[in-house]
Amino acid sequence: MPGLWAAVRRWVLSEGPALWPALVAMLVVGGGLWVGVPPPGRDISLTADAMAGTTLQQVRPSPTGEVDPRLGAAVDAILARRGIAVRQNNLQQFLSDVAPELRDEQRQVFENMRKLGMTVTYRRAEVWTNYQAVRRYGLATGTFRVSLRYQIAGSRLAQAATDVGYTYTVRDGRLFLVDDNDLDRAIGSGRQPWDYGPIDVVKRRNVLVVVDRGRLAYAERQADETVAMARKIRALWKGHLQIVPMVVALREPGVLTELPPTLRGTEPARVQPIPSPAADGRPVGGWIVVRPEAQATFDSAQLSHALMHLLPVRLGEEAPRWLVEGMAQYAESRQLVATGRAKQVAAAREDITRRSLGDLVRLPTDDEYLATDSDGISWLAVEQLIKQVGLRTVTDFYLQVARRGYNRPAQERLLLEYTGFTEQKLVDALRTLAQ
Repeated sequence: MPGLWAAVRRWVLSEGPALWPALVAMLVVGGGLWVGVPPPGRDISLTADAMAGTTLQQVRPSPTGEVDPRLGAAVDAILARRGIAVRQNNLQQFLSDVAPELRDEQRQVFENMRKLGMTVTYRRAEVWTNYQAVRRYGLATGTFRVSLRYQIAGSRLAQAATDVGYTYTVRDGRLFLVDDNDLDRAIGSGRQPWDYGPIDVVKRRNVLVVVDRGRLAYAERQADETVAMARKIRALWKGHLQIVPMVVALREPGVLTELPPTLRGTEPARVQPIPSPAADGRPVGGWIVVRPEAQATFDSAQLSHALMHLLPVRLGEEAPRWLVEGMAQYAESRQLVATGRAKQVAAAREDITRRSLGDLVRLPTDDEYLATDSDGISWLAVEQLIKQVGLRTVTDFYLQVARRGYNRPAQERLLLEYTGFTEQKLVDALRTLAQ
């Protein structure tokens, strides 16, 4: 056997790293290292929901061919055991297949999931070519993209999904998780609220707030304000609104960001969609993410703006941006007036009218929102439309165009159908304000 191992090693070195992904599975399984998981003596009952779904034998996870089913079965069992451990609040089981150097980090993930009230199921999606991991941990190493399916108790949202990247290797005849961030940049994983810790969570009947540990007082205030502002938005908006707004206010700027990175926005809060595991990928809801630098000054008017941005998340992304931004600005302006800042709103309206409406020829297109007055023009366009046809008509239009406004002709047709306005007629009405 030593002679055979030496011959294999010489062959690997001569053929180069291009062969390593195939060798990982072949050498591991052939050498009998991917032992039965759970290990002998551990009686684990894998529930149907933990093991359901596509099996390794039914997928071709890479162009090089199929992964050996025994390798996949070992990973599947570990992943199933992790999900069961979270549901049963069994930290020891959650960490049983985690390498010692990674246990502190994984313990924090477990504690954060429990604070959020999560139920989770891990499903292996595909093997990933990861030469760096093979060089670091040895040939008996494999990296997988894993789909994390989860629900948060009390959120009233359907099951959601995010990706994680897990690297496993064999030590002393057992398979261990040795890295959980090898694919962070490749697939955008490791950016969920439970990936940064420790955290505190405030849950109310109609709101959930996530903050860094030690900021419970801030979270309580934010929860109170979110409940109050959501009530006002529901009175303003008769269509769908996420029943339980979920607010994340962590000091970590990377939370709930995407790859590739987009241009940094200027709004104090943004809405990050929560993906669904369904084939159509339509989000189940969204997180309101308050930027770290804005948390100290984030007020009720800005929160109203952010809550209005929750509207299109589940409806679809087809609404024109002038309508999306205009409705959010409209909600914010109403809250500014309600809190005694009517003069500020009047001054902003007058400034935009003077500078931008006299020569206006069309509404801002979706890719023009770095322009100085695009937000303001959108606000006044929506405000003017509401004055002409009423709030309910505008919200009905919003609901339909968010679902069916797949291009500009469709948006124009729906605008005319629901409001009686064309874009040009609305622009003309705006221009009269500057006269």
